[in-house]
Amino acid sequence: MSKLALHLYINGKSHISVEAIDNLNTICQEKVPGEYELEVIDIQLDPDRAEEAGILAIPTLIRTWPLPVTRMIGALTVKSRVMAGLGLSNL
Repeated sequence: MSKLALHLYINGKSHISVEAIDNLNTICQEKVPGEYELEVIDIQLDPDRAEEAGILAIPTLIRTWPLPVTRMIGALTVKSRVMAGLGLSNL
């Protein structure tokens, strides 16, 4: 399995942003330890990247690898939803 490539777009240090980062790291460390790369992009610090990616709401998680590219928009607190979106449900 190639490394899971993830981009997480957040808005500063809000509760929702921190929770999204924590939950995503927990899931990935549990299911694919050492086999994922998570890039966190704060739209306050890098609005151009958010615009280029077409981010309309936050948090937004984009899985760029493996293909196909998938997006999850909104709260990332439901573990089963995040795992299904990342294709990790069967691991």
